[in-house]
Amino acid sequence: MGSMSYKDYNGLEAELYDVFRGGDELDEIGFYCGVAADKGGKCLDLGCGTGRVLIPLAQQGINITGLDASQFMVEECRARVSAEGLSADILHDDMRTFDLGQSFDLVMLPGATFQLIEERQDAMNALQRVRDHLLPDGVMLMSLFIPYYEIVNESLDGVWRLERDESIGDEGERALCHVCADLDRCEQVMDMRQRFEIIDKNGITVRSEVKRSRLRWYGKYELELLLASAGFQSVEILGDFGDEEAGDGHAAMAVFAK
Repeated sequence: MGSMSYKDYNGLEAELYDVFRGGDELDEIGFYCGVAADKGGKCLDLGCGTGRVLIPLAQQGINITGLDASQFMVEECRARVSAEGLSADILHDDMRTFDLGQSFDLVMLPGATFQLIEERQDAMNALQRVRDHLLPDGVMLMSLFIPYYEIVNESLDGVWRLERDESIGDEGERALCHVCADLDRCEQVMDMRQRFEIIDKNGITVRSEVKRSRLRWYGKYELELLLASAGFQSVEILGDFGDEEAGDGHAAMAVFAK
């Protein structure tokens, strides 16, 4: 396992996670809610984070279990589930090795969770763990995003740029996220550094932290082969959480496998 083969959110990055993940332009959450409602039964959310998708599902009455490798995220998700008066098991575990002793109708990996697994063997292990936790008619659904903008704009490699600037709290503070990415276009890995900052009302930086993460992207046919190797018999890949088959121009893929 490589040292960056599975991201563990902590520190300022974790604290600002929801601030910078607030947008859902493609209605990924609505898409997952619709699939879960149609499928019914038991659902497992791998990489549940703070409950971005899990809580809306629980609010629909879905029987949902969450799992995340970050202890911070697990504790935050548990607190939010409790505050909402909802019921859901939130587990601290690793999607590459988890063994829950139960099976699910739907296992989902939203928000590019799968792409944070850098090593190919680790990715295969995770897919096999998912398959082994599915009921005979169970389905896996995961989201994958393709960094088209970064891929085609090679001049951005190694250049810091402001990605997000958000107001927080009632004291005039702002949260900033600067990003610097280097792409290995042959290995399809984006090595990304992010500088998280909190700026007070006078423009003075009161907290700052730099984090590194690596994200692997996949082509459609590569993904189909990977899923077949992991034991899945049927694969469907839709573009941008819509009804069309994924193709050029789509920023995201919704992958169904069983």
